[in-house]
Amino acid sequence: MRDTARVDVAGHYRHLIGLGREEFLAAAAPAAFVRYPSRVLVGLNIGVPKLTLDETLDMGDPSSQVNVPLELEVFPLVKKPGASFPDRITIGRTQNNDIEVTDHSVSRFHAYVRQTSTGWVVADAGSKNGSWLRGTALEPRREQPLPSKAVLRLGEVDLTFYLAGDLYTALGGS
Repeated sequence: MRDTARVDVAGHYRHLIGLGREEFLAAAAPAAFVRYPSRVLVGLNIGVPKLTLDETLDMGDPSSQVNVPLELEVFPLVKKPGASFPDRITIGRTQNNDIEVTDHSVSRFHAYVRQTSTGWVVADAGSKNGSWLRGTALEPRREQPLPSKAVLRLGEVDLTFYLAGDLYTALGGS
């Protein structure tokens, strides 16, 4: 197996935001998950601030901005070439998933999302540590609607789902 360099997805999205909203929407995936660095937020003992890709916590008051390395992760919802399950985007801790979330609490194949004619849906794939959408446990293999800005918990990992337009705004686009 070839060892390929990982793409700096956050850097790519930082570049897209700089191009403006229309260019962002044209070039970005239709939706994405964002993994916010909860360990940083817990350490600062603060609420949920707006996070941007320029490594600044925006608390709403310009005098309260804190510059810390955020390690923000963006997971565009796109299929990997040749991946299993062509009708869905798989999420798990191994490389054969479309979205790889490297955390001990995430199963090898933990969950999946797919786009339908009415929007996005999510389902737990029968994971060991479970999945929750907006705090409600997901039943294995039972699809649920996935609204933009909803938090999906996989094991101990929180991912926030964004449609492209909402992601542009959430990441500091204006």
